[in-house]
Amino acid sequence: MYCPACGKEIPDDSALCPVCGAKPASGKKERRPRVRIIVPVVLILVLLAASLTAYLVIKTRAGNDQRAAALIPYRIGDKWGFCDRDKNVAIPTVYDETYPFSEGLARVNINGKYGFVDARGTVVVQPAYDHVGDFSEGVAWFETWLDDKARYGFMDTNGDVVLEPVYDLVGDFEGGLANVIVGTTDGFIDKHGKMVITIPNRGLSREVSEGLVRVETPSKSGFIDTKGTIVIPAAYDVAGDFSENLAAVCLDGKYGFIDAKGTVLIQPLYEFAWGFHEGLAAVKIGNKWGFVDTKGNLTIQPLYDDISCDKSLVGFSDGLASVELNSQWAFIDAKGKMVLYPIVNPGRFIDGLAPFSSNGKWGFIDKKGNVAIKPVYIFARSFSEGLAQVRTGGKSGFIDEKGNMVLQPIYEEANDFHDGIVAVRIDKRWGWIDTQGKIVIPAIYDGVSDFNNSVAQVRLNGNTRHIDKNGSISTQPFLGFFYDGLASYRVDSKFGFKNTQGKTVVPLTYEDARDFHEGLAAVKIDGKWGFVDTKGNLAIQPLYDETEDFHEGLVAVGLNGTFGYVDKNGNAVIALAYEYDHAHQFPLEENARSFSEGRAAIRINDRWGFIDKNGRKVVEPVYTSMSSFQDDLLAVNLNGRCGFVDTKGTMVTGLIYDKVGDFGHGIAPVYRLVHAGPPADDYNTLGYIDTKGTQYWEE
Repeated sequence: MYCPACGKEIPDDSALCPVCGAKPASGKKERRPRVRIIVPVVLILVLLAASLTAYLVIKTRAGNDQRAAALIPYRIGDKWGFCDRDKNVAIPTVYDETYPFSEGLARVNINGKYGFVDARGTVVVQPAYDHVGDFSEGVAWFETWLDDKARYGFMDTNGDVVLEPVYDLVGDFEGGLANVIVGTTDGFIDKHGKMVITIPNRGLSREVSEGLVRVETPSKSGFIDTKGTIVIPAAYDVAGDFSENLAAVCLDGKYGFIDAKGTVLIQPLYEFAWGFHEGLAAVKIGNKWGFVDTKGNLTIQPLYDDISCDKSLVGFSDGLASVELNSQWAFIDAKGKMVLYPIVNPGRFIDGLAPFSSNGKWGFIDKKGNVAIKPVYIFARSFSEGLAQVRTGGKSGFIDEKGNMVLQPIYEEANDFHDGIVAVRIDKRWGWIDTQGKIVIPAIYDGVSDFNNSVAQVRLNGNTRHIDKNGSISTQPFLGFFYDGLASYRVDSKFGFKNTQGKTVVPLTYEDARDFHEGLAAVKIDGKWGFVDTKGNLAIQPLYDETEDFHEGLVAVGLNGTFGYVDKNGNAVIALAYEYDHAHQFPLEENARSFSEGRAAIRINDRWGFIDKNGRKVVEPVYTSMSSFQDDLLAVNLNGRCGFVDTKGTMVTGLIYDKVGDFGHGIAPVYRLVHAGPPADDYNTLGYIDTKGTQYWEE
């Protein structure tokens, strides 16, 4: 078959491409002239993995997105439209093919050309393109043929070309940048088409919290300041924002807390943890929630099924926290005493009031459970600085604590007040107003975050920057690219590592080196692989013919034709007892995958299954090929027939499809074979299924 990423011919049923390392989808060779899945298009999925750069969530088409999320591509005969979850047709089946919605718009195909419709079925972009991608950050790539060669450009949501089709390959925009290849240049462009970086660096920025910005490499998180200086190296699997001088971090699957210097103040012991509020933080022990103080003392026992309906602030506010117990919501005080019970859809208490819903309308209650402001609004948020956002007539406004409308509902969207100002959306652009409704920062931005410590992030013309409360924009965006604070480099035939200041930390002494993951990097000495730590110390002796990277504390290693998994001390946790053919290129990658959520895919006797960290077979190795778990389902292939199994290996759909795609937003495409190759098999889309196996089509 052919690799969907690089297009090279690879052995049938390969788990990974031996050339580029990509994972072929479940099924046989694929060539889809009707659906137009071609090599450059699929390569975008690989490019996306290299384009994790400065990122800010964009709030667009809120109303349309809500409706679009409920619509599923639906086929009747050979025509496509959209239906809801009950299979009621919402957009008529008049297209040759339709695709899931993204940012309020969905791709449609008619007569071999692609365009976009909105959630009402209105054609927003006429079907005029050879192929298009989904919208991301307000733009979508499109494909056209020039001089007998596919070229790629970008359009906006009106269908206007914003970047001419001059690129050989493109990825989606993310954080204001997109990975592109043009000629021999591989790098990232902004939305003006300017090549910002020429080496595919990876990084992800969040909001400013207590003067620090959380950043992520592909596998680790750390913190920088607002000038881009690394303050806490990326050493954690996951990190939350700072709150009350502490940040929740995850290390080897457990959560604890660090201070602004990176010192671990509360050991990582918990299944999950939220940030501190009013001196307490919600932590998960087993399947229950409780609270710890800033010293790590468990002050409220883990008794609760869930914490807070309002995920914008999980924990205590105004001395109370909402908790769920036995499917009922209630409020507890800082000693764990039940104060109000039960409450429907509680928000958080601020200034003595909390939003709640009754019969589909929203109002506010006081701490005694009395209705303080009648439930008359479509939606309501908690108070911030004396004002609360309410929605009525499809617009947002603000009321005071007596229920008086202080700022009329004229805004498309709004955030909460911070430091006397609030971000609002006017005519699809974001700016800030004060408590009198006066515009203090013009509404010119595509996306914004709230002010924190007098700094906010904004997105303008594809660039993400920090601004102050005068609207002055910083000229120093941060692009993260180090793994665990170190980057490998090569001089002639030797490899070493440098830190973020460019100083050599690990000398140029190795024949080969991989990136750091979980504090260790694989290095090659005298033809064998071992691991070094971030100081260059040899942590695991160079004993192995092959190795992968650490994930969840374990790494796959190969020796003399057998493979298993070792821990960070080099102990064989899962014995090297699995045989594999190690005579060809990249054999370990084709037989052992990294652990994720406590499971790893392995191939035994040319059949794939899953093991847990004890080596126990969770999914028996009986399948010809398989994907990774998504939405707790796994796409599997057995002798050319495909279906889905759950986390216990139980078959959910049956092996009834010729080919399947991965789940996203609760649905997955399934395909049928229309022509068997050579040179490759052709498939078209049979329809979509949900996680229960429900089929959304009619013959």
